[in-house]
Amino acid sequence: MPLDPTLADLLTTMATDRSYVRPTETDLEGARRSHEEDAARFTPPMRRASVASIREVQLRDGEAIRIYRPEAERVPLPSIVWYHGGGWTTGSLETGDILARALCSGAQAVVASVSYRLAPEHPWPAAADDATFALKWVAENIDELGGDGECIAVGGDSAGGNLAAVVAQTAPVLGVTLAGQILLYPFLDLDMNTALARYPSLEENARGYYVTLADLHWCVGNYLPRGTDPTDPRISPALHTDLSGVPTTVIAVAEYDPLRDQGLVYAETLRESSVAVTAHHGRGLIHGYCDMIGVVPTARTELDDVVDSVRDALASRVA
Repeated sequence: MPLDPTLADLLTTMATDRSYVRPTETDLEGARRSHEEDAARFTPPMRRASVASIREVQLRDGEAIRIYRPEAERVPLPSIVWYHGGGWTTGSLETGDILARALCSGAQAVVASVSYRLAPEHPWPAAADDATFALKWVAENIDELGGDGECIAVGGDSAGGNLAAVVAQTAPVLGVTLAGQILLYPFLDLDMNTALARYPSLEENARGYYVTLADLHWCVGNYLPRGTDPTDPRISPALHTDLSGVPTTVIAVAEYDPLRDQGLVYAETLRESSVAVTAHHGRGLIHGYCDMIGVVPTARTELDDVVDSVRDALASRVA
């Protein structure tokens, strides 16, 4: 379908307003500042979902987890370990606040939003290691969090979706049984030398839709040390050869996203491995639309539908 008209207007504004800065147009600190500013003006705090309480827990090496609790009387609750997006290079607990609140309130779940180490100062596998450590911490402290040990999910958007998929594939080795994974426009295959041949959307939506193909190359260049094999499943979870242990999945893509086909192909691969998958196609939307729910009504409606799927997937698993 055509690009959502409100989004089209927003993209026009972003193309002409010098206060909007793309990562490839500035330095590292500028890119990080731009991500924070975009999230704050797309969905300011008063447009975000309400929750009952928020508290922050410091872990190792500066890693932190922000715990969101919903306004719900029943316990235990489903729990979601959430990884923010930003190409492993930008983003924070603040940019992740939009989706953490939406999931906490809409899915009636405890959300543990993770602040992991960023590249290029901390390249792979730092973020993946932090993501794994956070899941282990949540599982070990689930009673204190008011969560149900039988209903823990992982999730993330964009690069955070990559981390969630990696953690979901390795969770059985950690002794953690997951109830689900939530992947929002995930970046799942970082082998950029061959990805163009596998995913037509990389070229179809290469420019003009907020996140560009050049941005994706910039993110991968920051994240992966020189000489790293991008086909390693802990880097590119879409290339894992055994998905039999992956939990029930809710996956959302956006029609005008370079990463659209990565998510759709992964959803189909999961189904072929007998994994239950609910897919949302984000028609008329772009990468990052979940951060734009304060200014794009269609984005808010789509996110509401995604959160409903998450709630339904987890509700049946609560003890």
